[in-house]
Amino acid sequence: MSATLPIPPPLSNPDRRPRAAAIVLVAYLLVLALALLSGRVWLEDVAAFLLATLLLWPALRRRSILAGALWLAIAFAIAALSVTGHGRIALDFMPVMVNAALCNLFARTLAHGHEPLIARVIAVLESPARLALPCVADYARKLTLAWALLLGAQAAVLTILILCAVPDGLLTAFGIKPPIEISGSLWRWYLHLGSYATVLAFLVIEYAYRRWHLRHIPHVSLPTFVTRLVRRWPALAQSVVSDLS
Repeated sequence: MSATLPIPPPLSNPDRRPRAAAIVLVAYLLVLALALLSGRVWLEDVAAFLLATLLLWPALRRRSILAGALWLAIAFAIAALSVTGHGRIALDFMPVMVNAALCNLFARTLAHGHEPLIARVIAVLESPARLALPCVADYARKLTLAWALLLGAQAAVLTILILCAVPDGLLTAFGIKPPIEISGSLWRWYLHLGSYATVLAFLVIEYAYRRWHLRHIPHVSLPTFVTRLVRRWPALAQSVVSDLS
């Protein structure tokens, strides 16, 4: 069967990201690098706070009361951990924050009046016309839900690991016996490496499944998809931020 792939729309020229958010991002990367190189726990705490600020930035810009309260709660929690000598636990919560923020992003685009995030990706990276092909729009919504569930479940699992780890978990650090005890060092490997590997594995498996499930339509190769994602990321990010603002 001869079929042609939709031609991606021309690159848009979205407005620049808010300057303050860009400053926070650069500061976070610099502080995190210094923390990892120096091993100083207080720098890890600052990096964790900057990451929380960056992830909550769109909601903070909207002056969301809930986001503001959450931001203050995170700042207080990081300060409390640092003062009590358990500041390294704040760094452990960074993968939790990332997974929870991404889960919220995927889930919010499933709300009434919003376009599912995967549908938005398809429209930006390939073309809006591709969504009109049989089964594509429905698959995009289901995949958006799948990503939200995966990221939400992983955020919950990582939180349980941090709470229940022995002897360096959060509950043990404050003299509370965890309901289940997770010992050894494998949990921290999963926390900082395995959790991201899980996301990568899901991405690859989903791509293979999509090629089979939607085999009635043409697909670009994985390298081409990644290249488009990198080149068009600013347009995609701007589209999502403007929709959720």
